Amino acid sequence: MARKTKEDAQKTRDQILDAAESVFYRQGFTLTTMSDIAGTATLSRGAVYGHYKGKLEVATAMAERVIDQVTPFQGDAALSPLVNLKEYCLQEICSYIEPSSTQKVLFFLYVGIDDSPELLQLRYAWEKKRIAQIDALLRQAIAVGEIKPDVDFELVSLYCQSIIEGVFSIVHFGNLPEEQRWQKAEQLCEYGLQRLSS
Repeated sequence: MARKTKEDAQKTRDQILDAAESVFYRQGFTLTTMSDIAGTATLSRGAVYGHYKGKLEVATAMAERVIDQVTPFQGDAALSPLVNLKEYCLQEICSYIEPSSTQKVLFFLYVGIDDSPELLQLRYAWEKKRIAQIDALLRQAIAVGEIKPDVDFELVSLYCQSIIEGVFSIVHFGNLPEEQRWQKAEQLCEYGLQRLSS
């Protein structure tokens, strides 16, 4: 039998991780088996086990792959920091809602992991990136006088995080008509962030 090349091995790993996204998204961590992943990937269980020791290793690799691929927010220099913060909030909300690999993995990390310590660490890594981005934009807003310099920075950062989570909840779980949800998301983010202005 011919040896697999590195490219073949990577293609198989990607096939496994693509399948894992779908299976973990539908079933969560506890109910998913390696057989489920193998079946969805149209591979044998042995092929999956040849690359990963178990479903925790698959889930970790799947989440790390998506988190590493997410492009950091690039603010528009022509816009004010608070407007860029609104755009960042909307981008973040979109990543939780719009069908994509990112959406499936985030849903899994927030809903489907059953508080596995290893997977919780990946969720915390995602949140740490989000907090760092919010904090950078808030510092820019303070530097240009959009926000008072004596503001309770930690509280304002938490407030911005709550805007993302609250608007996501309303848009995703609420009963807004499909054609209105992004307009309402933008209005809610803008309204919430206006409260920060000096």
